Amino acid sequence: MKQSFMKRLYKIKERLYLEAKYLTDYGFGIGQSIAYQIDRDHNKITIVPSEIETKKHVAKTTQRNGKTVPVIDLKGEEVKAFFNANKQFEVEIRKGKIVFTVLEAVQSIQPIVSLDDAREQRIELQQRRYAVGVKDFAQVVNYEQIDIFDLFQSDYKEMFFSQTGNKPSVKGKEKAIKMLSLFSGCGSLDLGFIHEKYDIVFANDRYEKKALRDNHILTYRNNIGNHIIMRDVMELTAKDIPEVDIVVAGIPCVRYSNLNTKDNFRDDCSDIHPIVEQTLNIIKWSKAKAFVFENVSNFLTVKAGIMLKRIRERLNDFGITAKVIDSSALGSPQKRKRAFTLGIKGIEPNISIPPLAEYNTVQRAFEGIENANQQDLFFEPTEKTLERMLYVPQGGNINNVPVHLRAPNKKFSNYCQRLDANKQSPTITHVQDEVFIHPTLNRYLTVRETARLFSLPDDFTFFGSLTSIFEMLKNAVDYRVSRHLAKIIKNQLLPIL
Repeated sequence: MKQSFMKRLYKIKERLYLEAKYLTDYGFGIGQSIAYQIDRDHNKITIVPSEIETKKHVAKTTQRNGKTVPVIDLKGEEVKAFFNANKQFEVEIRKGKIVFTVLEAVQSIQPIVSLDDAREQRIELQQRRYAVGVKDFAQVVNYEQIDIFDLFQSDYKEMFFSQTGNKPSVKGKEKAIKMLSLFSGCGSLDLGFIHEKYDIVFANDRYEKKALRDNHILTYRNNIGNHIIMRDVMELTAKDIPEVDIVVAGIPCVRYSNLNTKDNFRDDCSDIHPIVEQTLNIIKWSKAKAFVFENVSNFLTVKAGIMLKRIRERLNDFGITAKVIDSSALGSPQKRKRAFTLGIKGIEPNISIPPLAEYNTVQRAFEGIENANQQDLFFEPTEKTLERMLYVPQGGNINNVPVHLRAPNKKFSNYCQRLDANKQSPTITHVQDEVFIHPTLNRYLTVRETARLFSLPDDFTFFGSLTSIFEMLKNAVDYRVSRHLAKIIKNQLLPIL
C-alpha cells in the first residue's frame, strides 16, 4: 500500500513557511482557502484545505527561475510562539493534510548540538505521533467532508474496492443541481447552496410594506444573483415554475413563533396553512426530486405535528425526515435552533450532524472586525436605553436594570441582553427592538458583528436602512448550517439524478 505523501525535516523558526510547486498536487493550490489547528498537547500543527472561505489562503511567489509556485506562509502570534517554543520539526505532506510535528531528541551517544550533528553521530530521534484523520480534523475545524480515500493514490483505492467487492463511484464532471428558492429573503440560506455549486434558476420573495420594503431583494441580487423575482408566492401558477431538482423554502415563521400571541397558527381553527399548501403545489409543479423547508422548531410540533402529517399526505412518494439543528452544533458562535424538513423522492433521507464542532465564542467571532465591511453601521441608543445598558453586565439582561428604568412592556429576559464575550451568543432577533448590547461597549451590535454571529462572510453586503438590514438578519439562516445542509443533501441527491 503506497500512500501519497512526503516527509522532510523543517528548520525554519518563528513562522510556518512552505514554498513548492508540488503543493498543488496535495490539494494546496494557489488561492485555496486553508484552516489550521495548533495542538499544544501533542506538539503539532495540522493544516487542511477548506471549502469554506477563510482569511487564510495559499499565496503565490515567483522563484528565481521565473516560475510561479504556491506558498503557505503563516506568521500569526500563536504560530510564532509555537515555533519559538520548539526547535526541530518534521513536516509530513499528504493529500489534503500537512502536519508539522515536534521532534524530540533522545540521547544515546552525547547531547545533540544540531540536527546535522545528530545525523552524523547517529543519535536516535523519536517522533511523537498522534495521527488524526483528515475527516475528523476537518469536522472539528469547519465541517469539511473529505473522502478518506483522497489521502491515498488511486492504486490503493482500486485495491481496496477489489478486496471488499464494493465498486467505486465514477467521478466525472459533477452534475449541477438545479434549485428553486422560495421566501428567499436576503439570500443567507441560498448562499450555502451557491457555494456548494447548486444552480439556482429561480428565487422569489415579495415586497414588504413596512421597513423591509424591497431591500432584501436588492441584497439578494447583489450577493447571490439576478434570478430573484419580487412577487407574492400566492400569485405564482404552474406556468411560472421551471423544472428543477430541488426546492428550498424558508417558509415565513411568524405564525409558528411562540412570541406571536395575536394570530398564531396553533390558535387557528383550520389545519390548512395556505402558504405551506402553495409551497407543496410548487414542489409538484417543478417536478423536483427533493425539497427542504426551514422554519422555527414549532413548525414540527404545532397541533400535534399537523404540518409534517400534511406534507407526507401530499408528497407521499417522498421519503421525509425532519430535524431541529442548533447552529452552535456546527461551530457557529450563535445558539440558534431551527427546524429543517428534508424530502427526497424514492429514498429515505437523513440529516446528519457530525459529533464534533469547534466552540466559537462571541470574542472569537469578532476577531479582526475593526475595519470589516459595514462594521461602522449601528443604531445610536437613546439616553434611556444607554442608561439601561450601563447596568447590564456580560451575559446579563433587563433583570439587571433597576425597576424604575425598565420598559413596562419589555419584561422578558431576552430583552436588553449584553453578550458574553467568552460564550456563544443567544438567538439573535432584531438588534434594536430587543436591544442586543456589545460585550464591552455601551452600544448596540453593528451590522457586521451581527452578521459574524450568523457566520456570514464579511463580503456579504446588506442594502437598505438599518431597520431593514436588522430585519433581514433577524430572519437569516446561519451560513454554517446552510452550507452543511447543501453538502449532505448533494451527497444524497446526486446518485438519483
